[in-house]
Amino acid sequence: MDECAEPVPGPSTEYFGKLAQQHNLYIVAGLIERDGKTLYNTAALIGPDGKLVGKYRKVTLPRNEIEAGITPGHDYPVFDTRFGKVGMMICYDGFFPEVARALAVQGAEVIAWPVWGCNPLLAKARACENHVYVVSSTYTDATERDWMISGIFDHYGDVLAEAKEWGTLAITEVELSAPTHWHSLGDFKAQMQSHRPPSLKE
Repeated sequence: MDECAEPVPGPSTEYFGKLAQQHNLYIVAGLIERDGKTLYNTAALIGPDGKLVGKYRKVTLPRNEIEAGITPGHDYPVFDTRFGKVGMMICYDGFFPEVARALAVQGAEVIAWPVWGCNPLLAKARACENHVYVVSSTYTDATERDWMISGIFDHYGDVLAEAKEWGTLAITEVELSAPTHWHSLGDFKAQMQSHRPPSLKE
């Protein structure tokens, strides 16, 4: 981890920034960030102008990352983009409901999730329980084993698009302004905050 760590922004965000400009899109890049003597597992959001929009430092760390010297982050930033509000989580974050929920409470409409490996049912759960779109990206070639995919999950946990072969993309069009109705609760996402248990509202 120490050998490949770099500042954010830094050489890698500059590299991905050129790609973002070239293709006029946003890129989420997973990096090992060095901030002084401290290392973080970081997701960097880079905009179509090639500049760093913001970053998220992974909060939930598996044992091997702690042993490798990674420090956990402590907040859940959400960023305004030209299409909506974007939050990020990283790999092991998806095993726990708290990270996605914290992002949703902060207003995230889309959660970008670079992930090494995970049960895809957890991606479905994070999308469904928060009524957000989850966009997962993995380099694990595990589609035949029903392991994590590179895909786009909708508010109900269904996969709208999936990249099944190396070098392909998952692309779909969604309407973020459409109300997120749950059959028995009405606009579920609008009620999430007020319906939370009192001890969890702050």
